[in-house]
Amino acid sequence: MTGRLRVGGDRGSATVWVLGFGALVVAAAMVAVVAGSAVLARHRAERTADLGALAGAQQIGRGTEPCQAARRVAAENGAGVQSCTTTLDASGRSGSVAIVVTQVARFPMLGSRLVTARTRAARLPP
Repeated sequence: MTGRLRVGGDRGSATVWVLGFGALVVAAAMVAVVAGSAVLARHRAERTADLGALAGAQQIGRGTEPCQAARRVAAENGAGVQSCTTTLDASGRSGSVAIVVTQVARFPMLGSRLVTARTRAARLPP
């Protein structure tokens, strides 16, 4: 019986299953890449916020504006300072700097998004 097709046979069904499984693996890999990129973007924004707040806290009691130092460090790391608050003690020699930074992150297939991080650093009295 050559050349005859059987109706309802399963010939070629393995190809369909392999293609379906391959598409599922590719989709899962893309989700993992986007999720990993999001985690890295958050860590970069947090690192930038930490560095900016530390730079600002170092300027407390030195006659320089702490928020200016925080903005400079954030800009050098590709971020912008959305808010900067300085709290000083009565002597002006110790206090804290709280900042909020935003940084543009680029994600595969999603485009660019803003990532926000906030932190606070303090300078203790000498």
